[in-house]
Amino acid sequence: MRVLFVSGIDGFCHRYQVLHRAAQLAALGATATVRHFADPRLPDELAAHDLLFLYRVPETARVRTILAAAGDLGIPRIASIDDLVFVDDPRCLPDLEHLTAAERDEWRAGVRRYRATIARCDAFVAPTEPLVRIADGLGWRAHLHRNSVSPAELELGRRARAAAAPARAARSAPVLGYFSGTPSHDEDFASIARALRDVLLAEPSARLLITGPLALPPELDDLADRVERRALVPWDALPALVASVDVSLAPLLAERPFAAAKGEIKYLEAAAVGVPTVATATAAYRHAIHDGENGFLASTQDEWRRALGALLADPALRQRLGTAAASDVVRRYGEAARANELLAIVEEVRGGLRRRGRDASGPVPAAEGPPDERPARIALEPDARSAFPPSGADRVSPAVTGGTTLVQRLRVVHDGLLRVDVHAVTYGQAIARNVCLTLRREDGSAAACRTVPGAELPDRGWLALELDAPELRSGGCTYVLEIAADGARGGSAPAFGSTEMRTGAGDAPASGPLGAAALDGDALDGALAVRGFADWRLALGAEDAPSGRSEGSTVAARKGRPAARTRAFAGSEGRA
Repeated sequence: MRVLFVSGIDGFCHRYQVLHRAAQLAALGATATVRHFADPRLPDELAAHDLLFLYRVPETARVRTILAAAGDLGIPRIASIDDLVFVDDPRCLPDLEHLTAAERDEWRAGVRRYRATIARCDAFVAPTEPLVRIADGLGWRAHLHRNSVSPAELELGRRARAAAAPARAARSAPVLGYFSGTPSHDEDFASIARALRDVLLAEPSARLLITGPLALPPELDDLADRVERRALVPWDALPALVASVDVSLAPLLAERPFAAAKGEIKYLEAAAVGVPTVATATAAYRHAIHDGENGFLASTQDEWRRALGALLADPALRQRLGTAAASDVVRRYGEAARANELLAIVEEVRGGLRRRGRDASGPVPAAEGPPDERPARIALEPDARSAFPPSGADRVSPAVTGGTTLVQRLRVVHDGLLRVDVHAVTYGQAIARNVCLTLRREDGSAAACRTVPGAELPDRGWLALELDAPELRSGGCTYVLEIAADGARGGSAPAFGSTEMRTGAGDAPASGPLGAAALDGDALDGALAVRGFADWRLALGAEDAPSGRSEGSTVAARKGRPAARTRAFAGSEGRA
């Protein structure tokens, strides 16, 4: 079976909903191709696949064409989404009051475009019961396929748990942890603020670790000296951070349908490192947590107080629940369990489509499709380890005109460097000139080189530079990324995202960009926004050493062999 995954979003959501599913099917012998929804290769690749799987893809003219072509070819179309962002009802959506009126209109237009794409498909897949139930009510053929934990994540969790165990056992001051991946959880966390304050006052030695973007509720203002704040870390560094706490918090404002439909990711991340979770008793967490056995569920302030108080007071209880959670996440949320479940859904959809005929999509709500995005190969996160901490783009470099060269030095943390991404900015212009990306080693030799036609440059998207073979001994090494444009000066020219430089102690950067970027030798006021990826097998100590480029633009694995250990990422140029 050949599956074409089309993704509309990057980051951890893409990893859980696309990369995990691609690896699950690959572990059963399937072949998967992963593309961004704006990728110009999609029309030509469609006929070579047996199934089209779209995750969080908004409707555009190009998407409508792809879906119609799949229907004509008899290729089943499955849509998937992991948030309640397909019902244009203020009661179901997250709080949008902090946005301007124009931003709210744009947000809700996106909701309508998601819904239009889903309605054109033959089936719908979601990771929680509330999402499936709402989809059923809309007349869609909805299936439940819960979140999972990959083999690589389980191995990272096992190692993090073992490394953190001595420190956790020795300390007398327990630590509660909350890990926020996006700046949208202020209300969720605030929903337990009173209970959290009472528990911290009752246990003066206890501390709170907050990682990621979050506004501290006013109830905790006078306890700020017991709250440690940490910035977001690369996802493969998260297990060690979660393992450093004694209890993980997963509050949700369950009165909001949007929050009630959320998945159980925080339980999975904590269970993988053997840390017990206290979670709001939503549908997903009620499935994940057997109250008092592998964690605690709480719906009221009193229930939060009792659960947290019991865990803070009893190290043995924390150990028992954490151990049970670690076993549970392997058994119920591992790749094998989820792979068979996903395959059953796929086979049911394919069989149903054959019975109904080719184009079985239902009525499509009207949607105002935006002008089609200019064709561009936008790089998505691969199934690989972060080679160095990524940096986002909050400013833009000067334009790289003909004959100029933009240079950024990089320090790579991990062995097995596979790919370096740079954040391109075109302002929607049609760039006529070619852009050449070269990654040089410390001795000046080229580790990778790619010439990109201007028409393929994304606007405010990642552009990938793939290496022909993993750099086996790249950890601790410095590389130089060069970006040059051909042609004469003047005319339309691309720029590249940049950010404030991050440095470690003294003058030595801790990792990532090494000093400011430079344009024709002149230092800029920031470092380029870059991210890099390294081969999993080196990180996990697999027996088979990396051996060059993966095949084509696919994720493929032999039966019985975990895709995460066989270089399961989408392509030689596939994520570009």
